[in-house]
Amino acid sequence: MEKFEFDFTNKLNEGFIGTFGITLKQLMKKMFGGEQVPIIVKGTPREIRAFAKALVHEKNYYIVYKKYGLHDPKTYRSKYRLKRAIHDFERKTGLKWPLNFR
Repeated sequence: MEKFEFDFTNKLNEGFIGTFGITLKQLMKKMFGGEQVPIIVKGTPREIRAFAKALVHEKNYYIVYKKYGLHDPKTYRSKYRLKRAIHDFERKTGLKWPLNFR
């Protein structure tokens, strides 16, 4: 089973910045496919919480969007929560959130 590792302690490493988006997209594909995915996240507690929150809200938005469509109030609320979570992630980690399918 493939293991996904995110290490926010080494953010300035070019390798991390380059692979962050690719790895995150692969993780999301597996999560939406219903697979259990082992994840290792390293960083400060604030960074880890911000990452987890953004990831959960990304998945929730996708589920609500698929179920209710783009113009439902539930979708708007979910999108707002996702934008807040992404903003918090970017502020706390100094990294740009790489996913943008909203």
